[in-house]
Amino acid sequence: MTLGINSAEVLLRGIGALAGEKLAVMPGDVVRVHLGVDYRGPAIDGLIHVSFGRKETIWPYFFNEDGNKQSDTPVHFDQSIDFLPYVIICDVPIGGSSGENYDLYAKIMGVPGPDIESETLLNVLDVLGVAEFSNFEITSYEKV
Repeated sequence: MTLGINSAEVLLRGIGALAGEKLAVMPGDVVRVHLGVDYRGPAIDGLIHVSFGRKETIWPYFFNEDGNKQSDTPVHFDQSIDFLPYVIICDVPIGGSSGENYDLYAKIMGVPGPDIESETLLNVLDVLGVAEFSNFEITSYEKV
């Protein structure tokens, strides 16, 4: 079983990104993460854990989660002899500190055996926390 992150979007603002693309958000936004997995076996329940944080670049390669940028979503897999595709949607409220280049990963927990982890998507989230201006200029003037 391989868990894949397919896309993410910012709710209410309708901004989306495919897996691996950069998404800019602000504290208070909710990011909807779309996941895909194929499953076969007995009916089981589990939990999907989605988190933004930072993956260490040197061994041990821990994922340092930001507790203000994660969520857990219950999931159920039906009994099946054949692999069935599942699309799982998880909403992650964005809180805490701002910053750039947060990484994203997901895992299925609470099922028999070890957790099923997705690949980590690197540098996919920027959390804007300060006011920014761009292209400030005089555009015209007239006598009144």
